[in-house]
Amino acid sequence: MVLCKQVLTFVIALFVMSCSGIELKHHNYEQMVSYMKAIHEKCPDITRIYTLSQKTVNGRELVVMEMSKDPGQYKPLKPNLKYIGNMHGNEVLGRELLLYLLDFLCGQYREGNPEIVKLVDTTRLHIMPSMNPDGYAKATEGDCNSVQGRPNGNGYDLNRNFPDQFPQRHKEPMQPETKAIIQWLKDYPFVLSANFHGGSLVANYPFDDDKKMVEMYSMAPDDDIFKVIAKNYSYNHPIMHLGNRMCGDVFKEGITNGANWYNVAGGMQDFNYIHGNAFEITVEMDCCKFPHHSKLPEQWDNHRRSLIDYMKLVHMGVKGQVKYANGTGIPNAIIDVAAKNPAKKRMSIRSTGGGDYHRLLLKGDYNVTVTVNGKTITTPVHVNGIPSVVVDFIVSGDSITAQSVHPNLHPTSGKPVVISNKVSDILDAEDLHDGKPVVISNKVSDILDAEDLHDDIKKEAKRPHKPLASSRSDNVAAAVVIVTIGVIVCVLAGIVLFRKVKDLRGNNEKGGYAKINQEKFDAYEP
Repeated sequence: MVLCKQVLTFVIALFVMSCSGIELKHHNYEQMVSYMKAIHEKCPDITRIYTLSQKTVNGRELVVMEMSKDPGQYKPLKPNLKYIGNMHGNEVLGRELLLYLLDFLCGQYREGNPEIVKLVDTTRLHIMPSMNPDGYAKATEGDCNSVQGRPNGNGYDLNRNFPDQFPQRHKEPMQPETKAIIQWLKDYPFVLSANFHGGSLVANYPFDDDKKMVEMYSMAPDDDIFKVIAKNYSYNHPIMHLGNRMCGDVFKEGITNGANWYNVAGGMQDFNYIHGNAFEITVEMDCCKFPHHSKLPEQWDNHRRSLIDYMKLVHMGVKGQVKYANGTGIPNAIIDVAAKNPAKKRMSIRSTGGGDYHRLLLKGDYNVTVTVNGKTITTPVHVNGIPSVVVDFIVSGDSITAQSVHPNLHPTSGKPVVISNKVSDILDAEDLHDGKPVVISNKVSDILDAEDLHDDIKKEAKRPHKPLASSRSDNVAAAVVIVTIGVIVCVLAGIVLFRKVKDLRGNNEKGGYAKINQEKFDAYEP
């Protein structure tokens, strides 16, 4: 019956692959790149493949796929999001699930799925399946616990290699992969990010270390926001939010402050937050670091909704442009945000090369302060959560003027925009759930489905979406045949096993079934 179970698992995996078209298997470096190219060929209008500024120690390119309407083009106020997998070479689930995510988004966009079309059209999604392909080449499938393949080609842990908030702790030579990521942050103004690891099941958020380097809560200035976005991921996963002792640790609601779990000096998520304007969390995706390929369909099902809904949070808060009266954007303007009640200063961010700024915020009232060349203005802003409210800052002579582009009104109809109450509650509350089971995905979808408040994401006539090739129906038919064959094999195996056992039971005096059992137990006697 164990054989039958294995056959059925394999058949189900084939069925999922046939129906979805997604390659639910492990991919080495060459296969990963080929898969990304195949996705680009299916969706050339919304995808672009590019590589980072430096290669790995062993000469491999760090490959990224951007997915967006008009990929590779700057669009004012269109936010950038990134996903990074496989930072530790032997922690491979992120690598594979990000490949599946790209394929899934491509297929759903072609089918005209309104949720995916809106997400792709309004966001620049940058996805790097593998940050450490050199380490991956040394790892072994089925190895759940060891560190074989964890470091890069020079033997360094990349998640201990970034400049730390406490400079005296950064002593290792900076690796080419680390330099490439730092340059990537300079090239693209990322707003939201996630880094995918393995070995546990939890969404981890900053800070990752503290002054004393002991296990204690190290609170970031935007701790409330980090807890909400981490919970958004954990509650969309079927079991992560339960916080059970699955991998040896218990995490309330499936989230943890990094330093409160264990200290990491030189971590990537803290560097993103402190130096890159990007809010990043680290997602531990499963207890097993390199799971057997038969586990991949289940893991894809577990993480798919979390991966999609997390991306929507890039549209949460306030955004706008800092510019001169003639419309020219002003880079490096300092944007500070403080809550009104209680007063609390948050992490400062800077405007981008085009003068854009994006500031993730929960629902509430804030004072937004902009500083340009020593001139400062502070203006009150009410944030509804998602979509972002738009406030521009116009510099003219010695003065700065704040301009709310769409102050709670639809730009054409003049009618108030109605945002889902459920979503507003989520983004307003510090604790989202009060111990009650809540499906966050529905609430976040409600928010994003509200009418957009901003000019930069205009509603355009929908382009006709190419339907998926008719081979999908052929794949389904083939999958049905495969499932039928699998069931027949299991039934026949059961019949043969039953008859064999029956024959053995009738042969006790000749060393049959009873004798086999006795010999089995005799072997363990002292």
